[in-house]
Amino acid sequence: GNAASAAEYFKRAQESNVLSEEGMLAMGDALADSGEIEEAVEVWLLLGEQTGQPWKYLPLLVDRFQRLKQWDLATRMAQLWAEKDPKNTQAVWQAGVLLSYQNPEAAIELLTPLTAMGGPEAGLANQLLRTLETARQNTQPAYQRVVIGQQLGELGYWEIAEQAFKEAVQLSPEYAEGWALLAEAQQNLGKDGYPSLRRAFELNPVSDLVQTAMALYWRRQNQPQIALAYLHVLAQKHPDEGRWYVEIGAALAQSGDLIEALRAYRRAVDIEPENAELWRALAVFSATNGFDPQSYTLPAAQRALDLDGNNPASLDTAGFVYMKLGKWEEAEQFLQQALKVNDAYAPALLHLGQVYLEMGRTSQAYQPLKKAADSKDELIALTAQRLLERYFPGEWPQP
Repeated sequence: GNAASAAEYFKRAQESNVLSEEGMLAMGDALADSGEIEEAVEVWLLLGEQTGQPWKYLPLLVDRFQRLKQWDLATRMAQLWAEKDPKNTQAVWQAGVLLSYQNPEAAIELLTPLTAMGGPEAGLANQLLRTLETARQNTQPAYQRVVIGQQLGELGYWEIAEQAFKEAVQLSPEYAEGWALLAEAQQNLGKDGYPSLRRAFELNPVSDLVQTAMALYWRRQNQPQIALAYLHVLAQKHPDEGRWYVEIGAALAQSGDLIEALRAYRRAVDIEPENAELWRALAVFSATNGFDPQSYTLPAAQRALDLDGNNPASLDTAGFVYMKLGKWEEAEQFLQQALKVNDAYAPALLHLGQVYLEMGRTSQAYQPLKKAADSKDELIALTAQRLLERYFPGEWPQP
């Protein structure tokens, strides 16, 4: 526990030319822990860039530089990792993610072959590539960073998204949407995003994105009545979009008015009866709050399946509904179907683990819960981790 003394002994080993690669990694840790950040960076760079060294240390260096917010160095180490181990899908994906907002063209070149390699990274690469293609159609660097940062946030890479949004507002300080999205990233990282959000509102108070961010912020502050003021404005501005009534319904439910909330959800599907996402939202709301399953929950879940039955989200919704109704066999069937479509779909993994626990098939719950615990979705990951801690104490390697 004495980092300064450890660093001194590592330095002596280095001076005597007996410091191993593992020792170089540990020396950097000791220097960083004792506040000597610049020296730690020098040691880690030397470790990462020396010729012939095994690349097993490169992912560790990527992680260390990210924790220090040294994004350029993290990117450099990730690129080295991908160059030394080009068939490693994790290496290529990590390099592509870090490059994405800094150099979209280079990220596209790196990620395109990944789509043919298989595995979960291939599907993620396809999503990010579509965004990169969209971003490069506009030559404004700030716009590119905002578009790419949004996708990174959706994929759960909020720290990297935050950096993209920071660069966007540095390049274009009057960019209201950039400030609003920076606030969103900051809140997802547990920071106070209100100063950034307030700046966005000052720059463009009528922006849809800014008003949406305001509504979300006040809901997180447990002030749904304030959020509703923004949401009603958005619903009036966009009478053909049902999603605003889903948001209104969620805010009303948060305020305790479940009857009005149900009316809002039903208004949403009345506006867009062919939108499966809105039917899924109605089904989940109804099931969660115990409304009549025959009148609301099951018809909504079935309608989502009719419209988009090959989407794992629709299959998972059906599984969730049957789980809430205590019909474990039906829930299991739908959740397994969802995972056949996408074996990494985190909500279905969590719900399948929960179903197995309810059915008394505890041992079968371990694998889906373990996979769900690694999800980028913080709520899903936390729920899965708590279940693992409760039902599999000592078996699950806790972070």
